[in-house]
Amino acid sequence: MRGLIGFGVLAVVYEGLSRLELVDPKLLPPATVVLPRAAEMALSPAFLVELWATMQAVLLGVGIAFAIAVPVGLLIGSYSSVATATTPIVDFVRSVPGIAIIPLLVLVLGQGISMKVCIVAYVTVWPLLFNTIYGVRGVDRVAVETARSFHVSTLRTWLQVILPSALPLILTGLRLALATGLTVAIAAEITVGTQDGIGYFILLQSYSGMHHDRIFAAVVLAGLVGFFLNWLTVVASRRWIAWDSRGVQ
Repeated sequence: MRGLIGFGVLAVVYEGLSRLELVDPKLLPPATVVLPRAAEMALSPAFLVELWATMQAVLLGVGIAFAIAVPVGLLIGSYSSVATATTPIVDFVRSVPGIAIIPLLVLVLGQGISMKVCIVAYVTVWPLLFNTIYGVRGVDRVAVETARSFHVSTLRTWLQVILPSALPLILTGLRLALATGLTVAIAAEITVGTQDGIGYFILLQSYSGMHHDRIFAAVVLAGLVGFFLNWLTVVASRRWIAWDSRGVQ
């Protein structure tokens, strides 16, 4: 309820800035114009195609990042020797800004979905990796030693003891990855000028200089998508791992 009040206050302030012409209404359309436009666009097949183009890149990129980060995180978190060997490489690679590799990806992969998937995967692998590592290192060592004392295989120990205990932090990493992935995908679409996606839609509207309401409506819809992804992750965490206080808050 408090969150809804916050949204309401924001909408009123936003409406006032435009209606009182504290900001040029042509540059900042009022909320009473933007929100109906957003509702109209949400039902428009043309915009839904652009939305799906962005979501494809986000879901594929985060999926690839998840498939890489969780196994690697389990290894690094479980074995100090692996952590020692990989820390310099990980620290170097993650220090390279994602925006810096976009030109290289465009040269190699072009401006299509492959480029967007790769940049999303690169940027989102880090929250997943480090949350997996921290989750593994926070596992109750007594539980691990008990499993070993009963001669449980390493694979079964990972799957039945370590992974379930680390899952709350992994889901927190997934929550961060989805939010970051959506932002990066849209930014890449705007920066590179891809031929589809929400960012491409915003770029086209900005070129005309006459459809600011569509630009703001697209931003609102992108925010709603991000809000939904965040809510979905929170619900999944609370339902599946309610017993662990380290779940997504």
